[in-house]
Amino acid sequence: MADTLTALRSLMASHSPPLHALLVPSEDYHQSEYVSARDKRRDFVSEFTGSAGIALITMNGAFLWTDGRYFLQAAQQLSEQWRLMRMGEDPALDIWMADNLPKDAAIGVDPWCISVDTAQKWERAFAKKQQKLVPTPRNLVDEVWKNQPPPETNPLIVHPLEFAGCSVADKLKDLREKLVQEKARAMIITALDEVAWLYNVRGTDVSYSPVVHAFAIVTLNSALFYVDKRKLSSEANSYMKENGILVREYGEVSSDAVLLASDQLTPSSADKTPTGKATGNGAAEFVNDLIWVDPGACCFALYLKLNADEVLLKQSPLALAKALKNPVEMEGLKKAHTRDGAAVVQYLAWLDRQMQEIYGASGYFAEAESMSKNKLKDTRRLTEVSASDKLEEFRASKEHFRGLSFPTISSVGSNGAIIHYSPEAETCAELDPDQMYLCDSGAQYLDGTTDITRTVHFGKPTPHEKTCYTAVLKGHISLGNARFPNGTNGYALDILARTPLWEYGLDYRHGTGHGIGSYLNVHEGPHQISFRPSAQNVPLQVSMTVTDEPGYYEDGKFGIRLENVLIVKEGNTKFNFGDKGYLTFEHITWAPYQRKLIDLGLLVPEEIKWLNDYHSKCSEILATYLNQSEMEWLKKATAPIAA
Repeated sequence: MADTLTALRSLMASHSPPLHALLVPSEDYHQSEYVSARDKRRDFVSEFTGSAGIALITMNGAFLWTDGRYFLQAAQQLSEQWRLMRMGEDPALDIWMADNLPKDAAIGVDPWCISVDTAQKWERAFAKKQQKLVPTPRNLVDEVWKNQPPPETNPLIVHPLEFAGCSVADKLKDLREKLVQEKARAMIITALDEVAWLYNVRGTDVSYSPVVHAFAIVTLNSALFYVDKRKLSSEANSYMKENGILVREYGEVSSDAVLLASDQLTPSSADKTPTGKATGNGAAEFVNDLIWVDPGACCFALYLKLNADEVLLKQSPLALAKALKNPVEMEGLKKAHTRDGAAVVQYLAWLDRQMQEIYGASGYFAEAESMSKNKLKDTRRLTEVSASDKLEEFRASKEHFRGLSFPTISSVGSNGAIIHYSPEAETCAELDPDQMYLCDSGAQYLDGTTDITRTVHFGKPTPHEKTCYTAVLKGHISLGNARFPNGTNGYALDILARTPLWEYGLDYRHGTGHGIGSYLNVHEGPHQISFRPSAQNVPLQVSMTVTDEPGYYEDGKFGIRLENVLIVKEGNTKFNFGDKGYLTFEHITWAPYQRKLIDLGLLVPEEIKWLNDYHSKCSEILATYLNQSEMEWLKKATAPIAA
């Protein structure tokens, strides 16, 4: 690690101009949350493996900023050469740089790895001290990364209409209508899930996210797809041709952006007709001059190739279009979550049996101290990783399974307090019947993406653990049962999940809900349920998906989280004040909540009724996927609670 920092500082010193600092973001050229092995540059320099964070290297220091999900993990993984900067507690990165770096400092960054928004925010902060952001012509981390993995060359997969539910032609038509409305003549699409969704393609370039490394440019009369052509089979090439999509090499997006800026980008190099003038359906001719770029998703490098005064900086219309699931996607998601719920129940039933057989635990249902460890006769052992491997096995047996949607967070005791804990086979903990076990997991199926969390205890939970679990459950139920007027955003709803925790002076450092893809990214915008101001940007709308996942984490002791996926639907309220129309949620995740962790004295009758109704549906919906012993276990786990 010291060698890496030394080598980077040497390159910084020899750079023209010499760099006082170097920024190493987590993101790839597409501003992705999860990136391929080759793009894990921040992991490489810092050895911190969380999905969010940014490294800053100066000539005599190294700093890492990350959010509350990763405070504990980063503190464990960073060496003494690094200083952890806690977002929300320590000064923000741009403010810290402006205040602590020299006047006139040159701060380097690969412009492909930061968004337009981020770059412009930093430039504004730096201007106060005449500091400047320097886009480096090459990535300096790549220069010192001797064993950097090669680029992925996995085959592109065409996503069938039977799962996509909407044709490429219809999606392009809708997009072009939006371009016309905004007086734009083209759009550069950089987010991997948006490119995949628009062209109905998938890939395996990024672990857990079925996307392919690609850009797209859509004009009023052409659609271009920038990808390593080695990834396309003859069938995939035919598919592109049939849909009027011109395939270009991945790297050509750079030169094509320059051509687009001067209105010389045409489907055929022989055709030099400008694309900016268009007449549609016999309407009067109109002039579209702007190039639409999503400032939160488009890399700064491509933006720099455009004429700034001819750029429309606005959120991509594909983000909302993708979030509003069509009927086929909605049906697919419900089916995928049913199969996935069955796998989780099979896992819990199996784990219950194992904990009793191997560890002498009282199990999922009974409350008793476990057998002393030195009296155990069974020599088998279960670890966080070996247990989660079994869960993956249950999922893999289900129809349309294509892999996990993120690394399973299988965490025992104090590891559960690390919000995005990722166990490693060599170092992970053994399961312990006397400690809480939090399992947050999900899968990719051709018909939908899943994400579910359950927290369980196989021994005797303490009264405090029960109180905390029940507060989390109350928040989970409260949010899931909410009714709210059209136009309400997730910022307004976030408090519903936290109020039961606040009553005890408890809280959690993460958002409460995110959208979920349709065989795409497990975290999907543009909406969210969160305390973060960005949750105010987009209201919740019918046919969106969103998770409901409050939690509580006690450092060094345990973590609790409960998560279901919800869909937004019409509320069918008795009245309709202001003619706004009211919305509510429908749960599509099915797995029981552990009865022995609930302090029933803290639940009101309405909450007990909801729990009983949910458990009854759970038992009914999953029945066809379970064998007799699994079904008997589920019936016991979902038995009605007396009010």
